[in-house]
Amino acid sequence: MRTLTLGPVGITTHRRTFAVGLIMSAALAALLVFALMQGQSNITVLDSLRAAVGIPVGAPADFIVGQVRAPRALTAVLVGAMLGLSGAILQSLTRNPLASPDFIGISAGAGAGAVLTLWLVGATSLWVTAAGAAVGALTVAALIFALSFKRGIVPLRLILAGIGMGFVAQAATQYFLTRMDVHEASNALGWLVGSVTGRTWTHVTVAAAVLAILLPPVLWHARALRTMEMGDDAARALGIRVAAARGMLAVCSVLLAAGAVAITGPIGFIALVAPAIALRLTRNAGVTLIPSALMGALLLLAADQVAQMMPTTVQLPVGVFTAAVGAPYLLWLVWRASRGGPA
Repeated sequence: MRTLTLGPVGITTHRRTFAVGLIMSAALAALLVFALMQGQSNITVLDSLRAAVGIPVGAPADFIVGQVRAPRALTAVLVGAMLGLSGAILQSLTRNPLASPDFIGISAGAGAGAVLTLWLVGATSLWVTAAGAAVGALTVAALIFALSFKRGIVPLRLILAGIGMGFVAQAATQYFLTRMDVHEASNALGWLVGSVTGRTWTHVTVAAAVLAILLPPVLWHARALRTMEMGDDAARALGIRVAAARGMLAVCSVLLAAGAVAITGPIGFIALVAPAIALRLTRNAGVTLIPSALMGALLLLAADQVAQMMPTTVQLPVGVFTAAVGAPYLLWLVWRASRGGPA
């Protein structure tokens, strides 16, 4: 378990986590600058940065960077951070490395809720779609946790219940699509693939607002999350209100995933992979919230850049690319588990 004392091991772990966080932040900043410049237009670094923050520099930078590249890149960063944070919380709460919102059906529930909202009220605003996604995700998550609870969360039952509820949510989504207008169904299908293409400053604003609202309570309960990994009895002995902390963290994790789905559509494997990589980089046996968020942002932005540079006639949506890369990682986890090693 993660060291909670201030002994030599705890200090070393803290320093390494801080150093890894700084390195990931620097890598993310460099990749963000590259994303602003990547393309056929010859725009300097300084002009790209000015256009990205709204300082007029003239055509074509004002439009290409200010209205196309910057919103797309920042959406990838914010949504990746949301997914990484959501996965880290969920994996820590359930003590299961496979418990990510996309793998156990929460993202599918958010997608069903969003599509239902689009069917009933139309694409009136992104906030309405986000609200529908949140309701769908919370409903599916409540059913999953209820089905997997038996004197606590049973990991195997959680995975099985999540997979089952994910199929139910996907079936509901398909039904809603059949009842929609052809044009609306086509747009919804494109959104369900998972993509940051065509995202605007409205998407950036919504993503930033979701993170600004949910990050403070998550960080406030970070100590409780670390302590609960020692066991509920130990956490209660240290004065942690286990039920309240677990409930708040679970809701925050679900809402982070729902917000990500509402903004970009379902993007798989980022929430599964980012916390695992962050744990290995920090050599930490507990939960690493901020490194997981940074890794999620770095992975999604990198995946989008690679997807843009793929030699295909049609630009590959980032959701398709992350699924293609993440599936082998999942198979590797299964192989490690079958050999008795840690996941």
